[in-house]
This record gives sequence, C-alpha cells and structure tokens, in this order.
Amino acid sequence: MSKHLEITGVVSPPGLQPNIAPRLEAHELVKDEKLFSLYVQAIKRCQENKEDLVDSYFQIAGIHGLPYVRWDGAGAEQPVAAPAGYCQHLTTIFSTWHRPYCALYEQTINRHATDIAAEYKQTINRHATDIAAEYKVDPEAWQKAAANLRLPYWDWALHALPPKQFYDHKQFSQLTVTLPDGSSGPIDNPLLGYQFQTGRAPKAPGAREFPLATLPRTIRHPPRKLTPDSVSNIDSFESDMGSQFKTTRRDVANLFEVKDWFQFGTQAAGSGSSTNSLEAIHGTLHGLIGGPFGGHMSFIPYAAFDPIFWLHHCNVDRVLALWQAIYDKQWITPLKDSDRTWVTDFNMLVNENTPLAPFWKSQSGFWNSTQCRDWTVLRYTYPDFDGLPMTDAPAVSKAISQRVRDLYNDRNTFPGFPSTTPAADPAFTAPQFNMLAATSNSLMSGAVAGVASALTGVAGLTSSEPANRVPESIEWTIRIRCKQSDLLDISSIPIFLGGIPDNEEHYLTDERLVGAYYPFVNPYPKGCRNCVENEDIVLEGFIHITASLIQRGLDVMDVATVEEYLKKNLKWAIRKNTGGYGRVEDLKSLEVTVIDTPLFGPEGAEVPVIGGVRKHNEVTFDKPGGRVRVPGHA
Repeated sequence: MSKHLEITGVVSPPGLQPNIAPRLEAHELVKDEKLFSLYVQAIKRCQENKEDLVDSYFQIAGIHGLPYVRWDGAGAEQPVAAPAGYCQHLTTIFSTWHRPYCALYEQTINRHATDIAAEYKQTINRHATDIAAEYKVDPEAWQKAAANLRLPYWDWALHALPPKQFYDHKQFSQLTVTLPDGSSGPIDNPLLGYQFQTGRAPKAPGAREFPLATLPRTIRHPPRKLTPDSVSNIDSFESDMGSQFKTTRRDVANLFEVKDWFQFGTQAAGSGSSTNSLEAIHGTLHGLIGGPFGGHMSFIPYAAFDPIFWLHHCNVDRVLALWQAIYDKQWITPLKDSDRTWVTDFNMLVNENTPLAPFWKSQSGFWNSTQCRDWTVLRYTYPDFDGLPMTDAPAVSKAISQRVRDLYNDRNTFPGFPSTTPAADPAFTAPQFNMLAATSNSLMSGAVAGVASALTGVAGLTSSEPANRVPESIEWTIRIRCKQSDLLDISSIPIFLGGIPDNEEHYLTDERLVGAYYPFVNPYPKGCRNCVENEDIVLEGFIHITASLIQRGLDVMDVATVEEYLKKNLKWAIRKNTGGYGRVEDLKSLEVTVIDTPLFGPEGAEVPVIGGVRKHNEVTFDKPGGRVRVPGHA
C-alpha cells in the first residue's frame, strides 16, 4: 500500500533551518528576482507533471471539483453516493477547508523550486563578450530563496488588478527569468492558464456538453461564442475588476466589523447579518475574474485549474487569519450541515473537529480546523504580522484591527457616517486602478511594530442599537436571498437604481448599477453530493447602496423619502451563465429586501457601532423577486 501524501507545509532542505516564511503580496513577489524566477519555473514544472500523478497540477486542482475522482485514497473506494467529491462550499468550514488545500499546493510548488534551486551551480559565464557582461551564480543564495518561497496572494481590496504577469497574455506570453546558469531567458508564462494534457477539460458527469470542457486551456473573460482558439479578453478583465474595486474594498472593510463566525464565514443565509460574508466576497471575485460569459474561475468544478485561483485563495486565507487575530476567541460555529462528501455523511454535525478531507495530516488521519487554526503550523505567515508579539493576543488584536482599517477603511466604507477616515480615491480609470495601492506600499513593506499603543477598541456588528439614541447615520443595504437550486444557471444578480440597461454585456460599467451578487454555485451539481443535498439551502448576499443614494442627492436619514425613492427606482435583473438576462419570475425563491442598519458613535470616531437590522418590506412587496408577504418571515 502506497503512503499518503501528508500536508506538512514547506519542509526545509537538509542543511537549512526549518522556517516560517511570509506569503508576499503578488506585487511584491514580482519585484524579487530570485523568488519570482523560482516561483514561475516551479509552477511550469508542476503543470508539466503527468496528470495521473498524485501531486500533479491536474490532480491537486481536481480536488476542488472535476473530475470527481478519489484523491490519494481519501474516502472509500466506492462512496455512499457516487460520485461524491470533497466540496465544502456553503458549510461552516468553507474557509478552513481551503487552508490545508493551499498548503498542499504551496509545499508542492516549493519542492519543485527547491529542486530547481539545486540546479544553480557556482559558475561564471565564459561566453560573455566583455568583463562587464560576465555573471556568476551564488548557489547558496538561490537555495535560501527557495526555502523562503511561499505562494503569493493578491490583495483585491488594495489592488484592483493583480500584476500584469498574471493575466496579460499580450505583454507577458513569456516571462524573463534568471536561469540556473545565471543568464536571463524567456519561458512560456504558466501564470496565464493551465494547458490540459488530454487536449480538453474534464466533463461534468451526466451533463450535456459544457462549453468550457471543449477548451484545451483555461480562460478568463471568454467571448460569448467559444472556440478552441478563444483567448482571455484583457480589456474586459481590467474594466470589470476596476469598476467593482470600490465595492470589493468596502465589503472587505465591513467584513472586519463582523464578530460572529457564521456571519463572517459562509454565504448560507443566517439571521441578523447585514454585510457580505468572506465566502460571498470570495464568490464575487470568482465571478469577476471568470467574466460575463463565464471562464473557468466562474464555476466551482473548474475554478482551481486556473492558476489565479491560488493567488485568490491565499488572500481569502489571509483575510481569515486577520479576522482570527482580531477576534481570537471566536471560532467555528457547529452546524448540522445537510451534505455528504467522500468522507462526511449526510446531516452530520460539522464543527472544528470535522475532517478536512482529503488533506492528510498523518498516514491515518486528516487535518481538522482546530489543528490548523494557527496557520503557522503549516510554516507560512503574512507580512501583516511582522514585528507583532504573537503570544500577546490582546496586543495583536488591537494592532491588526488598526492595520486593516489603515489598509481598507475610507469615507466610502460608511459614507453617511461623520468619520475622521480619509476620503476615498476618486473614480478609478484603467491607468489609476492601483493608485490606492501605490500610496499604501509603505504599509505592506514595513513592520507594524509599535502600532498597538495608538489603538482604540474594536467596534463590531451588534444585535441592537444603544437605547434611546438617535443614530449619526443610516447604512442602506439590499439583501438578496435565493435557494441554491434556482441559481444553477445564474452568474449574477445585478442591482440598479433608475432602470435596467439594455446592453447587458457591459452592465458592470453602467452608471445605474449599484452592485451585483455572484452566487458562485455549481451549474452541474450531479457530480457533487454536497451540491445535490444542499440544493434547497438559501444563499445570501448584500449590496450596500448608501453611497449611491448620497450621490443621487438623498438624505439617508430621511427614511420616508428614501423608501419612496427606492419604490420607484430600485430594479434588479438576473444574468445567465451563458450571457444575457433571464426572467426574474423564473427564480421562484428569489427575495430582494431593503434593510438598514443605524450607525452610532461620536463625531470623529474612526468607525461606528453598527445597530441591528431593520427591514423595509414595503419597498419590494409584490414585485417579481421581491419581498414575500408571509407573517413572521425573517
């Protein structure tokens, strides 16, 4: 019997001390010659491994969905309800399941990087035409670089776009790296996509031909009509990511004010929430990266085959780590999840001890959420924690709370609240997408030691507003709920003020758009038991519209006027996976509700105390997909 591949995190080669190294933001990684050269070559080598190897790119990516085959002996040879998969979306352990998943890919890439670094020998190039052109290799420096290499993350609340090396196939179809002989040379860019070795992507079991399955390579922002020669649309990618950047940034800032694990972690509908969960924000990014006509990142079964998946999910894990540091006493809310995967059973209690299969911790057992609660056990960390006394939980909580506010909070976070927070940047045009990030580089590169002494307490979402207090402002929000089974063909639900644009292809840049909800569900769930058995679960997303109301000249404190305006102007549509609008009436369980949360706090406070949710049911009553007239309805 062959041994299981244990997820240990990066293991230092003989002769080097074991270390915990930081995952760098992608814009920092590309500046480091050694780290980036090793990273790119390692990914290329991993992608070239035969697809039947357990640590091949194909096999690791396939854990997330297709081809729904057992990975490394995890689970019975014939599951209870085949096929089963390992999917943990819409469960209370969504974010922690992806932690050892990223660590598996990280240790695999690092192993390739270590092997490549060993090929750098102490040599001087004798072919140089002059002394100035001579160069030599320092093998020890390359081996140390490999030992410190971790996966990068893309902070999509700080940078509207990742570095161009990760998406611009026109400018970076090849990347120039330092090769083992010390020379600079081009290699085909593996960051742009994955080339399926069979010539096409795996097909969903029992499904009609899925257009993406016909492509030989992963794609982002594909054209409406796919052909084997279709390529990613760079202009569309940049435009959509830029147009939604402020929304992403605001959602992330709001997320760090959520104190409850369930509301923080999953987009399954709960009670009392008023802002998007980490899973919902993550799903929106999947949809935006995939594009209006659905690239591989748009769909759960295919998403992990796109190399940008790992850039995205390392930031999901980072947001989780930051939230953990702020609310160190909060952890997984036990939930009786109606799912069955290859190793979990129907209607079992999912909690911090539930196996995070198929990620082996030992030859006899899988990781669980408690065991990887401290992410450094997997031998990585994030620059945000540089210089902090990690054994002093209260000090770390205060420092990280201030850290995330410095990074993400601006006047657009709570636009009606009289805050001292600096004003947001002006509208982001294509050349300006990363202006905000440029002004924040000192935050990313410097340590945060010494911050704690200047910090204030952490405000958060509360269940009720302070007694007998008039709020300083009101945050207006659109809540969207719908059963998963009604969303299989839906890519997004955009919300408009003033009418629905006829040009559905470019709706994200229409001035009437105030936001869009991307449910990110499996369009062909028959291969995934979790997806099948969770088909009636209600998903939940939120669109904050306060800034849009203020821009239109409304006083957000005048409840009657805002209600009347929304009755006349609030519109929503549904966009299908194949492009084009669908019929709202066909989403029988769709329910769009207007809610508000009062904001309390003295003038000049950095962030408000957020009051309890108040519903404005009459705004959407009797509209297709609007509020349902049911007594006692949540």
